[in-house]
Amino acid sequence: MTDTTLVNLQHNFCLKPNQAETLKIITNDSSNVFAAIEKGQKYVNLSAMDHEETNDTAKVESLDNNYKELIDLERRVRTQTIVMNTLSSRIQSGENIKDIMTPYKDLTNRLQEEWDTNDQRYNTNDKYSTFRQNIWNIHHPDELMPSLVENDDDDIVMGSTKISLKCPLTTTWLEDPVTSNICKHTFSKSAITNLLRQSGGSVPCPISGCNKRIIPQCLIADEVMAERVRRARARDERNATTIQYFDVE
Repeated sequence: MTDTTLVNLQHNFCLKPNQAETLKIITNDSSNVFAAIEKGQKYVNLSAMDHEETNDTAKVESLDNNYKELIDLERRVRTQTIVMNTLSSRIQSGENIKDIMTPYKDLTNRLQEEWDTNDQRYNTNDKYSTFRQNIWNIHHPDELMPSLVENDDDDIVMGSTKISLKCPLTTTWLEDPVTSNICKHTFSKSAITNLLRQSGGSVPCPISGCNKRIIPQCLIADEVMAERVRRARARDERNATTIQYFDVE
């Protein structure tokens, strides 16, 4: 084979559509990574609530940074998945891509830059907002948490954020709480399970104004919410005991 032939082969080389699926296979295990990240987020969340309860501000701030790092990691993994799927679609559509690393780096760097230059990337993140909500509720159980999002004047928007610890179906304390991964609303497991059973396995979300549907597969056991309910019930019991004591006196 002559040098000219090798140059021609290199010049004419491009990834074929039947090779595009290989790119998607690379990201198939990302679900395991996301699960590991979520496990870490739950651990940090519960730990931060414990330290907030003992007023260990320094430790809470450290855990806050840990949580942000996990959000960054989650974003990087998600970016890689998006880039691989995008490149796979481009190849399958007939685009001639000779050096896969060039568009891979371009897309990855562009998406990462968009994330890094977004000053509100954490405050607008649903998971981080819930994390801060859980910490806030330790010492402010009956108060609305100010919104984390800043307006154009760099002032904090005093938006109302409060999550009920009562099941919307039973109106009593959440029991074995499960949260929809579609609309993020939480219910007592037995209550929503019974409703689904009576309705053939799919119902509109019972929360007024929500247009999502609830199916069994979208309900995830919510350990953090369960811990919040446990703490709230313990606090109420302590308060009730105190009231009874003063009544006797």
